[in-house]
Amino acid sequence: MSLSLLATVSEITILCFICLVALIGNLSLYIIVYKNKDLQTITNLYILNLVAADIMVSVLSIPFTVVTVITGRWLFGDTVCVALGLFTTLSFIASVMSLGMIAINRYFYIVKWNTYKKTFSKKKSLLYAAAVWVVSVSLASPPLFGWAEYRFIPGKSYCFVYWPSNAYFMYFMITVCFFGPLSVMAFSYYNILTFTKTLKRRIAVSRNNLTPPPQQKQPDPADRTCLHEITAVKETQTRHNPESELHLNMAERPHINGQSHCKLDLKSKSDVFQLTPEETKMTNTILLVVALFVICWAPFAITMFFDVYYPRPLPRAVDIVSLLLSYLNSMCNPILYGLRNSAFKQGFLDLYSRFLPERYRPTHVTLLEVNANAS
Repeated sequence: MSLSLLATVSEITILCFICLVALIGNLSLYIIVYKNKDLQTITNLYILNLVAADIMVSVLSIPFTVVTVITGRWLFGDTVCVALGLFTTLSFIASVMSLGMIAINRYFYIVKWNTYKKTFSKKKSLLYAAAVWVVSVSLASPPLFGWAEYRFIPGKSYCFVYWPSNAYFMYFMITVCFFGPLSVMAFSYYNILTFTKTLKRRIAVSRNNLTPPPQQKQPDPADRTCLHEITAVKETQTRHNPESELHLNMAERPHINGQSHCKLDLKSKSDVFQLTPEETKMTNTILLVVALFVICWAPFAITMFFDVYYPRPLPRAVDIVSLLLSYLNSMCNPILYGLRNSAFKQGFLDLYSRFLPERYRPTHVTLLEVNANAS
C-alpha cells in the first residue's frame, strides 16, 4: 500500500506541476503577443493556434485526470466523459494540424517568398487558422455518431476514444491526423533546408569570384541570365533581411575561354546571405517543437495498437507514463519559445521578473527599471 500511495502522490504531483506550468506559460504567450505589436505576425498567429490547443489540455483534461487519480474512479457521469473525450481528441488533432499549418507558412515565407504576401494575406491567414479548428472538430466528431466511441479509460484515468470499439477509426486517426500532417511538415522543412543551403552556396561562390570592377558598361545579352539571378538574390535578401544592404554591379568582364562573367558585389552587415538570425532561429525552434511533439505522442500512439490487439490491459505504469508524456508536450512548447526566441524571452522577463528579488533579476531588466525610475 505504501508503494501504491507513493505512486499516486507522484502522479498527482507531476500532473499538477505540468498543468500549472503549461497553463501559465501558454497564457503568457497570448499576453506577450498582445502587448508586443512586433510579434503580431502570421507565423505567431498559427503558433497561438497551437497554444490554444495546449490551454485546452491544461484546463479541461489534466484537472479531471487529477481528480480521477485521487479518487480511483470516474465521478462525472457518461455525458461529461463523452464531452471530455471529444475535447481531448480535439486538442490533439488541433495541435498536429497547427504544426502542419506552421510548416506550410514557413515554406511559403522562405521558399515561395515571391507569392507569400498573396497566399498569406491577413484575411486568408485568418481563414486558414479557422479552418484548422473546423477540420479538427470534423475529425474528432465520428465517435459521436457511432464510428468508435468515447469512454472512460481506467489505465489512463481519463476519457478518450475507446480504440477496441472500432479498429478502423484508429487507423484513420493515425493516417489522417498524425502521419498526414507529419508528411506535410517533412516536405516543408526539407525544402526549406535545401533552399537555404543551395542559395547560401551560390552566394558564397559568387563572392569568391569577385574582382576589382572595370569601367561600367551596359551588360551584353550573355550576362542577362546572371543579372536575372542576381536580381532574384537581391529581392530575397531584401525580403528576409531588410536592414542589410545588397549592392549589385553588372559589368562587362573580359571573356575567359569564350565565356562571359558577371560581377556580384555583396555588402551587408554579415557579408553572407542568410535569413535574419531570429528568423533562422524561429525555423529551428519550430523544428524542435515538431520533434518534441513526435517524441511525446509516439508512446501514446503505440499504446493504441496494444489496446486493440493485446488481449490484456497494459500495466498501469505504461499507461500513465504515455499519458504524462502527452501532457508534458503542452508544457514544453512555451518553454522552448521562451528560451530560443529573444522577443518571447524578453516578454517573459517583463511579465515575471518583477516577482523576483532585485538581486536575482536579469541585469538588463534591472537597468531598464533604473532608467525608468530616474526619468
